Amino acid sequence: MWRLLVAACMTVGVGAAPAHDGALRQGAQHPGQEWDFTLPTLDGSRFVQASALSGPVLVNFWGKDCAPCIAELPRLQAFAKANPQWTVLLVSTDVPADARAFVQRHGVQLTVLRSGASVAGLMRSAGNRSGGLPFTVALQDARICHRHIGEVGEAELAAITSACH
Repeated sequence: MWRLLVAACMTVGVGAAPAHDGALRQGAQHPGQEWDFTLPTLDGSRFVQASALSGPVLVNFWGKDCAPCIAELPRLQAFAKANPQWTVLLVSTDVPADARAFVQRHGVQLTVLRSGASVAGLMRSAGNRSGGLPFTVALQDARICHRHIGEVGEAELAAITSACH
């Protein structure tokens, strides 16, 4: 399964135009769909339940071998710093030891969650049928207000904040 995720990530490609699955366009499939999950933090110190978080939530699925995932991490950290009303969560698709090493090496300051064996199902439940990475879901009151497959740029972050006001 992990190979499929990495292969899907490679399909997005570095420098390529953002790939959009038709089901992922804003409003295309189940607009306002409820979506919730409870996942442990990467360090195992606590569990995070999406619906229990106040304010808008940005959930980004990523992998350590996914070039677009790595490229967007500094942008997501800057977004979180500039928009403190947003909770930004990173869901790693890697085994915890690999994810921990990556997070330490790259100085990631955002909350990183472990997805476990159900990562493909969790992404599918949010509308990502292809399993491609990176995959970003924005929530407002535990309802999906925006989703995007592919690297998130400044324009996409602006679209997210607009859609989830």
